[in-house]
Amino acid sequence: MNQTGRQTSAISLDDAKLQLADDGFALLVGMCETGLVTRLLEVSMERSRAVTQALGTKTIGIGSAAGFQEIVQRSPGRWDIPVTPTEFGVEHQSLPWPLIADTLGTDAEHAFSGVVYSDPGSPAQFWHIDSPHVTAEHQQPHALNVMVALHDITLAMGHTELASGSHRLTNHLHNPALVSDELVYQHETTRPELLVAHTLGKVPERMSFPLTAGSCLLFDDRILHRGLGNDSTSRRSVAYFSYRKADYCENTHFESQRSIYPT
Repeated sequence: MNQTGRQTSAISLDDAKLQLADDGFALLVGMCETGLVTRLLEVSMERSRAVTQALGTKTIGIGSAAGFQEIVQRSPGRWDIPVTPTEFGVEHQSLPWPLIADTLGTDAEHAFSGVVYSDPGSPAQFWHIDSPHVTAEHQQPHALNVMVALHDITLAMGHTELASGSHRLTNHLHNPALVSDELVYQHETTRPELLVAHTLGKVPERMSFPLTAGSCLLFDDRILHRGLGNDSTSRRSVAYFSYRKADYCENTHFESQRSIYPT
């Protein structure tokens, strides 16, 4: 079942914590002020122009290992360009830090950040997680992602779809039927139904939301999710800021060691 949600009014920290624990994500409407959103968008556009110009006709595959340090093609027509908080001109703690610190600890670290944009006509991604569970028992998140809408994002533009509660079901160490690499690296057979195959468990509900500029979607690194296809005539852009526990260092996000720029 696919559930298309609506943005709700601002929620309290306690309610956001409960939603994150139960559903694996929290929607924070109007979290970022207009001035911040404008700056994030301007920096994102400038960086994407510079990087795509430098990329030119160089061959780039799909996925982090097949990309470059400066740009990754997550799926056809969906581009991920790293930008640091300093380059964005923001303090990373200006984002929903109380929720991040409460979940990951006050010593939580910035892992990476940047902008993801999808071109008009780009298809939907395969379902995936951003990093795997590290113990067979369900634990608190080891990493969180904050996606910031840089403009109003309609459903046609290819919003993020999440399998609600699937952060509890993607544990390959608990469920030997799951394969870690097939969860992380966008395998065509990975979908919410797979997580409860041959069990009496309920298939996670598919959730997606249109977003207004400045709203944030915060989610557990282990939740099953995907970017949907961009059926509009406009580019869809979101900035993202990822955080990790101080003792967690695995990185499947940017794996390439090659650069688009001459050495």
